Amino acid sequence: MTGDFDPCLNLVWQFDGIKDDSAPGETFATKYGVTEMSYGDGLRYGWVKNAFQHATVDDCKAILWHMCWLSSNCEALPKGVDLMVFNDTMLTGGGHALGLLGRIVGATDTGPGLFVLAQQMKPDTLIDKIADGDEEYFKTLRNASLYLKGWTRREEFMKQHAHAMMNA
Repeated sequence: MTGDFDPCLNLVWQFDGIKDDSAPGETFATKYGVTEMSYGDGLRYGWVKNAFQHATVDDCKAILWHMCWLSSNCEALPKGVDLMVFNDTMLTGGGHALGLLGRIVGATDTGPGLFVLAQQMKPDTLIDKIADGDEEYFKTLRNASLYLKGWTRREEFMKQHAHAMMNA
């Protein structure tokens, strides 16, 4: 695992937590930010070997590497922007994360051109626009009344750290 994955994961884990839990009102279990369903995909693809109930931090890290970091091509993004897209992928899925990024940079699809356009945009502007886009999206979700304050707090935290990463 390369690039900014570890620092980004450590920031995301401050919210998703290195623990076993499930959100209030949800019926699925999570470990270290990985749902049981996603963990099952990790088993099928051979990224992990342990059963979900015996999942380790490293097992969950491997799944997040494949399902969120690699699938959203975070390595191809500027520092800080990679954190925003990774966090967004964990919260809303890769389709939303890359779709939002594409709308911001003016890409017509989520292929290689998207990442070229993202590299051409000022990272600080891109970070702010991703945060703004996410916050607007969160307001439209069915369970926003329960989670909006927490999602917004997380988004602001990530934005602040993304700017710091960009400037490091």
